[in-house]
Amino acid sequence: MKAIKIILCLLLVIVTTSGCLKYDVLRDNPNNPISVPPALLFTAVIPRPVSSFTDSYQDPQYHTFASADSGPVNYKYGTGSFYYGDKIKDNDKSTTYSAISSALRNIDKMVKEAESAKTPVYPILAKFLKAYYYITMTRQMGDIPLTEALKGAEIPKPRYDSQKSVFIQCLNWLDEANTELGAFITANPGASVDGDIYYTGDLRKWQKAINAYTVRVLILLSKKENDADVNVKSRFQAIIQNPSKYPLFISLSDNMQITHRDEDGFRGTYNPTAGILKEGVIYADTYIDLLKSYQDPRLPIIADPTPKALAANPTNEAAVRADFASYAGASAAATAIDNNLKKNNGEFSRPNEKRFWNFTGQPSILLGYSEQELNIAEAANRGWIATDAKTHYDNGVKASMDFYNAPVGDYLTSKAPYISGPAGLKRILEQQYLSFAENSGWEAWFLNRRTGVPEYKFSNVNNITKFPVRWAYPTAENTDNTANYRAALTAQFGSEIDDRDQLMWLLK
Repeated sequence: MKAIKIILCLLLVIVTTSGCLKYDVLRDNPNNPISVPPALLFTAVIPRPVSSFTDSYQDPQYHTFASADSGPVNYKYGTGSFYYGDKIKDNDKSTTYSAISSALRNIDKMVKEAESAKTPVYPILAKFLKAYYYITMTRQMGDIPLTEALKGAEIPKPRYDSQKSVFIQCLNWLDEANTELGAFITANPGASVDGDIYYTGDLRKWQKAINAYTVRVLILLSKKENDADVNVKSRFQAIIQNPSKYPLFISLSDNMQITHRDEDGFRGTYNPTAGILKEGVIYADTYIDLLKSYQDPRLPIIADPTPKALAANPTNEAAVRADFASYAGASAAATAIDNNLKKNNGEFSRPNEKRFWNFTGQPSILLGYSEQELNIAEAANRGWIATDAKTHYDNGVKASMDFYNAPVGDYLTSKAPYISGPAGLKRILEQQYLSFAENSGWEAWFLNRRTGVPEYKFSNVNNITKFPVRWAYPTAENTDNTANYRAALTAQFGSEIDDRDQLMWLLK
């Protein structure tokens, strides 16, 4: 995937810098195009999934890293270090904020090029993409510029929109994208979209993805279920009650995911060229212990038994792998030194070598069927929709099992059956956490921030004793857009302090 990222970065640079040229005073060079095909821009702005065993899933989401020179265990959700307490550096083009800003500019460019090329499907999909990126930013930071954003010299210092208004606008964009795409498909049967990295141009699958993503956003707003302006319950009901207008994923084949292959730019992160990962990656006990508590058949598929357990019964490996006591994860409440010592003593499970230690691993999911079904089960459990929570719970769990080719057996009837009420809600959330394992980017973290599930461990021997709840704004906001930045802080938090522990509207 690295090669793809490099190519896309170059494309973004070409597109964003080309706008500075004054073509009316330059002589056209037939060897240098003065426009970019919308399909090329579409490829560049489509969000990408995160490959397994990268920092986004580390400490203690699903795995941790232990080596002789490891520092204190971080609750690390970002490349290399814990970013929540730091201001985002605006000159660092690898940061989420800069990448999203570039993507949004290129979405606008894509729309203009599509209008010139008379390809209306791209402006429709642009509404989905804009909603995706603005929601990504607002759920990280809180209030953000939207209405006046990306106006350049016209509005160099955009005001911030409230987080509530950002969500309403994005939900409206998503609804418009679904309606307009449905009408386009009806009027143009057999039409496809070029530049698609997920569905080879299948617009029907894109329409499903838009609605599956809308379901994710509505669940994200669970604390605002009674806000009449946002209208969470009614929006959810509209989707569930009208499947012909709002088609949803129906199987794993609808997943927005990348299937890796042994070619440059398409390999997963955890592969035989990354020996340091095999040496250092061990599973976190948060993940392993929950699987063990349910006697979950996914466990022997995702993990190898501890070396200690294998050494204790060297003549019957099959029996060791079938024994749930053979698996153990490292504690994020322990020091990296302690975890490393125990790792060297053979006390921790590593990723299943047969499944993961190769160039293809498992597909990297951005948005999946299992998540969708468990989100619907949660909405039904909360009483938002009149549908059977158990049906969607079973669908979601079975889909996750199928992703791993794990036998379901009696799991849904005796080991982890759906139950109603608050206990049932907790079980749905636990299964959602398990389904997010090493996929879907930050969704497990946002699940925990919203619900407290799963229950993570903390310790004063490490860098953090509690989870922060938001990212700080980019440092340039305080220098380049001072008045609006400080007004947004005061409006949200009652002071001009930009702190990682302050509660945004979404969480109140």
